[in-house]
Amino acid sequence: MIVQYGTASVYGPDIPLAAFGIVMKVYQILLSFMIGFGIGAQPIVGYNYGARNFLRVKKAYLLAAGCATIVAAVGFVLFQFFPQSIIDLFGSEDALYNEFAQKSFRIFLLLCILTGFQTVTGIFFQSIGKPVKAAVVTLSRQILVLVPATLLLPLALGLDGVLWAGPVADGVSFLIALFLALFEMRRLTRRYAGEQEAALCTEQG
Repeated sequence: MIVQYGTASVYGPDIPLAAFGIVMKVYQILLSFMIGFGIGAQPIVGYNYGARNFLRVKKAYLLAAGCATIVAAVGFVLFQFFPQSIIDLFGSEDALYNEFAQKSFRIFLLLCILTGFQTVTGIFFQSIGKPVKAAVVTLSRQILVLVPATLLLPLALGLDGVLWAGPVADGVSFLIALFLALFEMRRLTRRYAGEQEAALCTEQG
């Protein structure tokens, strides 16, 4: 899509392809940190869920999601305010190349600050044995939303539409993850209250 719509733009097919490749490489580095927080919390979440220590499950999940969001926020600041410094790490190019590369960072990764929460939430559902919810959260950005957005938005916005598919996918997938996470947190709270009540009854009995 980058090549197809880039050919019809002032940038041509080569500049968008090369610049967008840098964006994706840098984004994968950021994503690896966020995945690390989710995987790091996975054994803690899984063990305590099996032990029915639901309060600790919530604490571990929220801590991992918070740390991932902080990392994502740092990435957001770098991508929005210092994209040229990142681009220069891959070599110096002409003004047209730098212009599109900066635009790619600022548009495609506009809502990357939400990705940390969504990534950790997908791994969290794996940890507690909810594969369907884990699949929905994990695939919502990469396939369920990003692919249709990449196909449809360029019809109206041209090359920029390919870039705007990124924040659209990030925003929608975040809302899906948030809805499922809030539902699960309420369920864990109820189960924790039930465990406490049952323990109290046992002591009194």
